[in-house]
Amino acid sequence: MNLEGLTLHILTNKLQTELLGGKIYKVFMPSHESLLLLVKRERDTAALLADFSGGSPMLYLPDNLPERPESPPAFCMLLRKHLEEGRITRIEQSGLDRIITIDIDTIGTARQIVTKQLIFELTGKNSNIIFTENGLIADSLKHVNKAMSSFRQIMPNLPYLAPPQQTGLSILTTPASAIIDALRNSDAKTNLAVLIAVTTGIGKTTAAELFAAAGIESSAETLTADEEKRLADAVTSLQHTVRQQPAAPVYAVISRTNQVKTILPFEPQVLETGCSAKQLPDINSALNYAVTLTPIQLPEQETLQKLVAAESQRLEKKLPVLEKDLLTADKAETQRMIADTIMANIYQLSKGQSSCQLLNIYDGEPFEIQLSPLLSPTENAQAYYKRYNKYKRAQSEVQNQIETTREMLSYLASIDASLTTATTKNEIAEIKQELITAGLLQPQGKKHKGQPPKSEPLLVKLSDETTLYIGKNNKQNDYVTFSLARGKDLWFHTKNIPGSHVILKTTLPQAAASDIDAAAMLAAYFSKSRSGSKVPVDCTERRFVKKPNGAKPGFVIYTDQTTYYATPDETVIQKLLQK
Repeated sequence: MNLEGLTLHILTNKLQTELLGGKIYKVFMPSHESLLLLVKRERDTAALLADFSGGSPMLYLPDNLPERPESPPAFCMLLRKHLEEGRITRIEQSGLDRIITIDIDTIGTARQIVTKQLIFELTGKNSNIIFTENGLIADSLKHVNKAMSSFRQIMPNLPYLAPPQQTGLSILTTPASAIIDALRNSDAKTNLAVLIAVTTGIGKTTAAELFAAAGIESSAETLTADEEKRLADAVTSLQHTVRQQPAAPVYAVISRTNQVKTILPFEPQVLETGCSAKQLPDINSALNYAVTLTPIQLPEQETLQKLVAAESQRLEKKLPVLEKDLLTADKAETQRMIADTIMANIYQLSKGQSSCQLLNIYDGEPFEIQLSPLLSPTENAQAYYKRYNKYKRAQSEVQNQIETTREMLSYLASIDASLTTATTKNEIAEIKQELITAGLLQPQGKKHKGQPPKSEPLLVKLSDETTLYIGKNNKQNDYVTFSLARGKDLWFHTKNIPGSHVILKTTLPQAAASDIDAAAMLAAYFSKSRSGSKVPVDCTERRFVKKPNGAKPGFVIYTDQTTYYATPDETVIQKLLQK
């Protein structure tokens, strides 16, 4: 489960309502990665549970208390010594970051009030509980030494250094007009990326919902004045909704594997296939509901999705490094220019010089050249020519690596889209075999002769005259395009978006407009943009679709296309798929 900063703001308000003024009377650690505080309130008791044992950190008031072990860990003993009988006086979130701090006032040895802090960093795999006093770390759930992080160590007796704060405008308190102004000045590629980049407190889920509420395609790169106004209205509406908390309900988004993916303060309109939303009275009820769910998943599918995501992240980090190397390699022409200038002025130079000032033979401008005093003028020129050849080779090599990396990222995106729509074991087996063939996955166990069982593309009978074939992975895409389809059949695919190849075959003289609309909608649905609106879908005759020699599975080039814009409608889609 991934909770956005905006949702944690609502959680913080809930904890303030329930726990402020309460006195901690017992501290337990149900496991080595969880902490339970029992709190006396004015008329009853409450419990606060921080559970970091799963894949996502949880901080909530549990309906059912976990079992408490007889032998507490050392961290638990330290907290008992310092926090029991302490009163909770402050609960604050750091801006809209995923950090919640609880101040506990205790009585010191001189009968003075001493304030100590429990800091809950709900930051994914780096989540931690840190106990501090006077800005110094007394201890923490997880220690981070210098070998683990050169930037930020979390060890006893060191000053507490908070994680780097998010930069951007608060989605909760910044006027919508200021957020729209910031969008215009950002250089991010898509509206969705721009909104996330210029604000704090939201991620992809809420950003996509804001664009959907405004009726805007989040993949577009520019906004019209009318679209800007609609987006500003959507932001203002979100701010108003959050201010109504905790009175307003929240919505848990449940994945097809029966897990809560996130919790939102509004009813979601953009849901992935197989996901559902459940309304709950408040944030704490939603968190308690999340822990009651038993996940159901296809282990193989989950493993492959994680593999693809990890490889994609690795390549995305590699690209900027390669582009930096390319900038260095671009200096090749400068090296050649220097060498040519030295050779043209060789009579003016002598061995032993460490520099000289000459006129550039290409533009006539004077510039200074660094020389090696140990080399003759001719040898200095040869050194610059050698450097030129080295940079030139590097330039070509780095450019090839950049192109290969981008191609692989595009290919992995198509694999990810296939895994999202896969519904049978045979389809998943084909995708796994494709990853093995591509060298992205090592075969396990004994080698089996032959290929995995063949899966069949999706067939949709629109009428007696017209049939659609939909490839649900790259192997099926090649099959429907190059084996099932004929020259005049219509071929559909989302424009610049990974997705299925859709073939429309008809015995009619010309495909009906309604059938083309259905094919375009299904192409949009079986793609990475299935939850979007006005998704661009290219259509051309199959004879204009080609597969380059050596291209990866599913990759094609095409011409003579017409672009349609389709918005997948779940109700319409299900009716089509039942035909």
